[in-house]
Amino acid sequence: MEYTDRKVIVLGLGRTGEAMRSFLAARGATVEVYDDHLSDGKGADLCGAFDFAVISPGFPPSNAVARRLREQGVPILSELDLAYIHCPSDRIYAVSGTNGKTTTVTILNEMLSSVGASHLVGNVGTPYISAVDRISPKDAVVVEVSSFQIEQSSVFRPRVAALTNVGEDHLDRHHDVEIYRKLKLSFAKRAGIAVLNRDDPVQDEVRGIGYSLLSPNADYFLDGRSIVAGGKAFRLPEPSRGEAFDRDFLCAFAVACVAYGYKSNFLSAYERVVVPRFRFERIGTICGATVINDSKGTNVDAALFALSLCKGRTAIILGGSDKGEDYARLMRGIGSAERIYLVGGNAMELYLAAGQETRKKCLPMADLESAVAHFVSDPLNTLLFSPGCASFDRYHDYEERGRDFDAIVEKYRGN
Repeated sequence: MEYTDRKVIVLGLGRTGEAMRSFLAARGATVEVYDDHLSDGKGADLCGAFDFAVISPGFPPSNAVARRLREQGVPILSELDLAYIHCPSDRIYAVSGTNGKTTTVTILNEMLSSVGASHLVGNVGTPYISAVDRISPKDAVVVEVSSFQIEQSSVFRPRVAALTNVGEDHLDRHHDVEIYRKLKLSFAKRAGIAVLNRDDPVQDEVRGIGYSLLSPNADYFLDGRSIVAGGKAFRLPEPSRGEAFDRDFLCAFAVACVAYGYKSNFLSAYERVVVPRFRFERIGTICGATVINDSKGTNVDAALFALSLCKGRTAIILGGSDKGEDYARLMRGIGSAERIYLVGGNAMELYLAAGQETRKKCLPMADLESAVAHFVSDPLNTLLFSPGCASFDRYHDYEERGRDFDAIVEKYRGN
């Protein structure tokens, strides 16, 4: 499809916005770009005779320029929809959820790459639209889909859609947890086949293929070290890579089998796959204590799940920037930690959200290094860094924050 003589506006820069601009310009479109950070308040001047607009996931639909375009009748297409329309393959397998998306799509892509060409795109880091020209009709496309992308999409219909879990996240944008949950469930409902986590009661209203760590009645059930499906048992390799990894592996295995039938290479991916960094990553020991870097834990559910996986007397480091989540729920659930370090821009909000007994365990700290230094002076069995919050108070993203934590731990280990 060519766009010669079409005038298009790209809403939002960044990696995805640049990819859309390049894609459309290469097909003959006249492309303008609007981003709040570069506009100097001149957004109204850009609202004019556009054939259509394309919007980056991080650009809020409520933005004044987006509203003005809609009022003028300019169609606004999401990056996800633009890529889907142009994608030459219909073998599209998408994963969303509150936590575990990136690990699950990484595992799934490893599985599908063992039986043919597969492309890993979406919220995982590579914009879907930037890969379209490399995709062939018989290739698999594995897409990590965020709530921002679901919110903006009306066309995207994957062959299989999977949900990891549905908690709460990004309430600074979605405002209400029920709106957020409905977005996630709508993603599964629009797919050809839905693969659902039957340990998550929020997903019960959606029909589809179920996977579970708890219920033998699920279509795919993890029984000890074996996946039971269709009356057969598929043994996982040893040793276990932990409950969090096993849960995500089970989801990916279910999607792969629904898509291609069982292949032995799917099981061997358990050992082959390299998981994303900073997702419950054990980075060694300090003063005899296990240290876990879970900087990717950017919401309440992620922090609570990470803490549930820790053994022995545990200190947790919480805090960062606010996304509108329920900190009272976080602080109620964090009570099993023996010590709670509070850092970052919302440290005071977290402290005030804690009940009287939990507050006794809280230690507000100036920064990450101060928290690590205190732990070294009085170590427990485990130090868990799972902020439960976004990173934008002090860092560009969770990866920069994770690298900083690694460097701090290494500094004190060296001393």
